[in-house]
Amino acid sequence: MRVQIMPNQLVVRFTFNLLTITRFLRVDANGDGNLDFTELKSAEQHLVAYLNSHVRLEVNQKPSRWGDQARFDYLWPDPQSTSPMPPAQYEGRNMDVTFELAIEPLIEDFWIGFEIFEQTGTLQTIRGTYLQDGQSLEVPFSFEEPEYTYDTGFVKAPASAPNLTPDHQDSWRWHVAGVFMLTSVILVIWSRRKSEVHRTNELVKPPKS
Repeated sequence: MRVQIMPNQLVVRFTFNLLTITRFLRVDANGDGNLDFTELKSAEQHLVAYLNSHVRLEVNQKPSRWGDQARFDYLWPDPQSTSPMPPAQYEGRNMDVTFELAIEPLIEDFWIGFEIFEQTGTLQTIRGTYLQDGQSLEVPFSFEEPEYTYDTGFVKAPASAPNLTPDHQDSWRWHVAGVFMLTSVILVIWSRRKSEVHRTNELVKPPKS
């Protein structure tokens, strides 16, 4: 598994050999023991559904899913013209399944958990590679440790000032000016009141003996 991490996007590529795929699904539709390209193409959407069910995803601590669309790349020359492949070739033929997820407003963390080891066997391991900002992190997944939470370190930007139109800007300026004038009046009244209290206190003071 290769995970490319951006603030608002995850690009996740799973690479399987055909032997592993046949443990997930029945790809050999006609049961003759060989796989041809038509059978592989017919199995694509079934594999997408399987991954959505058995490779769990949470983004920002909320359940998510890979989605119904994926890109399939068959990693051997001229796959469409390949002769039907016998089981002895399954392990040596690989394919990529790539999901691109757009996520708003920001990917702060995400969790991936594999529930495939009953099909692949408990000795199976998955090498996860996380790529972010030129850095790489290797994470193994196994029957004993089938999940991992990745913290991206992306931080939400502080809320910006409102984008006001010219009319709203004028209204905003008058609002600020009004608050300023009201505050000034209150201060003047308070100052005068304080002076009156002070003069009253001076008048009622007893004469000095």
